[in-house]
Amino acid sequence: MTATMKISARDIDHLTLNTTDPGTVAAKLEKLGFTLTPDGVWPRCICFVPADEDIPNYIEIAESPVDFMNVAMNVEKLKGEKRTFKWEGNDGDITGSLIVGEGGGPVPWLTVQQFNPESFVEPELVVHPNGALAFICVHVVADDPKAIAKQLAATWDGRAEEVLDGCELVRTGMVELLIWTPAAWQKEYKAIEPMEPARKPAITGIAVAIERARPLQALLRANNVPFSLTEGDRILVAPEQTGGLVIEFMPQT
Repeated sequence: MTATMKISARDIDHLTLNTTDPGTVAAKLEKLGFTLTPDGVWPRCICFVPADEDIPNYIEIAESPVDFMNVAMNVEKLKGEKRTFKWEGNDGDITGSLIVGEGGGPVPWLTVQQFNPESFVEPELVVHPNGALAFICVHVVADDPKAIAKQLAATWDGRAEEVLDGCELVRTGMVELLIWTPAAWQKEYKAIEPMEPARKPAITGIAVAIERARPLQALLRANNVPFSLTEGDRILVAPEQTGGLVIEFMPQT
């Protein structure tokens, strides 16, 4: 499948952090207060309660010979490689399977069909010490956000719109994709002085909804994790503390 072919994407199913050092990335994310699927079984995942029970909402950490990130677009029917997983849960093994299909660009993406979405919402997996509720946004930096947003919206059967000067939104479901110019990205997140990626377009960050800001601030201080506060009590953590992503925590209360 190429980026010019169309799919009926229902939502961003998950984001994959492909890394040469998954253990280090997992440890950093645990230090931020995320609950991960059990150690020793790869890929490891950070799971959230989804908006739609048929479409999971999670972040995946996978071992890879090179470091890169991609989004997985959920579709109802798919032909491709079948993958299975099994984790040890509090009440026995958690098993599931999905089909992984082809994808495209210019932002790296692939397609997935989930057969056991309920496996990602086990109670012990979706409760996080940092109060995280949902993975709600992927940030991308690109030289021409408008052109890329238009292309992805057409490819995924989604919709695109300008939300800020230098920032375009692509939506197919609950999880948003925001595409920024380098200048707009650096201006919006100047509190942590984000660097412009060497290669563009590139996935540069995510937004996670949390219950309240103060408990997370206390947790980060206790774990000696530097952070910055910005408008609306948003908490920003720089890529060197997370394994490569700017993570924006957005309090809901």
